[in-house]
Amino acid sequence: MVKTRFDLKYENKSESSVSVVERYRSGIEQNNWDTNLGLVHYRGGEEEFQLGKTYLNSHDPLDRGVGADILGQLGWRDKTFLDLSVNLLISALQDKVDTVVYCACIALGHRCDEKAIAHVIKFAQSPSTEIRNGVVFALLGQESTEAIDVMVLLSCDEDIDTRNWAMFGLGTQIASDSPEIRQALLKGTSDEDSEIRGEALVGLANRKDSGIVELLLNEWKTVEEVSILSVEAAEIIASPRLYSTLIELEKTLDLEEDVFFEFQLQHALDACRPKILKVVSAF
Repeated sequence: MVKTRFDLKYENKSESSVSVVERYRSGIEQNNWDTNLGLVHYRGGEEEFQLGKTYLNSHDPLDRGVGADILGQLGWRDKTFLDLSVNLLISALQDKVDTVVYCACIALGHRCDEKAIAHVIKFAQSPSTEIRNGVVFALLGQESTEAIDVMVLLSCDEDIDTRNWAMFGLGTQIASDSPEIRQALLKGTSDEDSEIRGEALVGLANRKDSGIVELLLNEWKTVEEVSILSVEAAEIIASPRLYSTLIELEKTLDLEEDVFFEFQLQHALDACRPKILKVVSAF
């Protein structure tokens, strides 16, 4: 495979891949999340693949998790050793330790290979919250009926993080549309968590759902804190009916310390501004 990746930051690094992995493992053991495998993934060669394989076959579950982390992103977008890595990671799903299974799911999500779907979905109703969270990540962007059915299921999960990732997956990571997807998104608009509601609103806006305007107006009327995702949904749907309410939000919200929110709000205002106002403002 021709190497398409190039990053000057990594090209000139002399540290050995073994050293990077050892430091990464030590960081996990000490709860130091500043370390990463970026250099190992960037190189993505035979040495790095063998490192991942060796760690994945260790008797130590911490090592096995590191092995999955290594294999998950070898070669970045070039996806070096794809088939071999995916096969090893599928086997790792049978591990007795939840964290290792979780790491394997995350790695398979990065690899995004359809053949892993049938193996991952078996864990959709695992009693382990960690594993269910991993399942969602593993299925992000997958358009198969089986994957979408599981995402719909997990969008109702009792764990807030699992629900959030599943709603994000259904809302913006796939182009598929169906009554089941829309029903899951609609249900998400009444979730207790504002971010989940926001992801659901964006998902419905992406699909030009006929009820999205009323849902947004209701969201802004009944909640104490306006989410940036709901404003993003307004930009997507670009309805003039939202313009006056967005103007009120601009007046009442304190945006001085939130540049990103202010930026998104301006985009939504521009998108929703009635055409006559757009014409007048052009002169």
